[in-house]
Amino acid sequence: MTGVTAPSSRAELLPAFAGAADEIGGSFAGLDDRTFWTGTAEQWGAAHHLDHLIRSNRPVAGGLGAARDRLQPLPPEHHRRSSAEIEAEYRAALSSGARAFGRWLPQPEGTQTELVERYRASLTGVSDALTGWTDAELDAWAMPHPVLGVLSVREMLLFTLLHNRHHEGGVRARLTPVASPTGTGDNALP
Repeated sequence: MTGVTAPSSRAELLPAFAGAADEIGGSFAGLDDRTFWTGTAEQWGAAHHLDHLIRSNRPVAGGLGAARDRLQPLPPEHHRRSSAEIEAEYRAALSSGARAFGRWLPQPEGTQTELVERYRASLTGVSDALTGWTDAELDAWAMPHPVLGVLSVREMLLFTLLHNRHHEGGVRARLTPVASPTGTGDNALP
């Protein structure tokens, strides 16, 4: 999301999630079968990234859909972070070695079409649950993030969009030919 004006209000976030579901889902759907399935648990391929995103998006939708009394109010001393600040914190955490663990580790199953549909449904779930929130509520309630700590619901939504774009970018980077010393293109995927 670097260089892009991030959505902020509920009215901006709703179409941002719909757009991400279409754009990112389409990007993964457009990969050939070999490219989509190339990868391992240690060196993720497209299917791994997509399954990780499904596993990450669903709890956000679940948290948004929970009764407010099941959520914690945001502490009054919480500093509201912009999308740029969240992105900087996330990149710093990655640089410091933060990695997916536990229930967020991918184990892709099914067909490419099924995974893409589950992915789109995971973002649609976030968007659908978001319709029941007001802008004031997005800044009043907390959601825990396993690496970034306590985030406001709005910050978690901004992170979720950033996270989805980050993983799509990781897949694209592996697919982009890298100039070899001989000057010919060398695809990063085997």
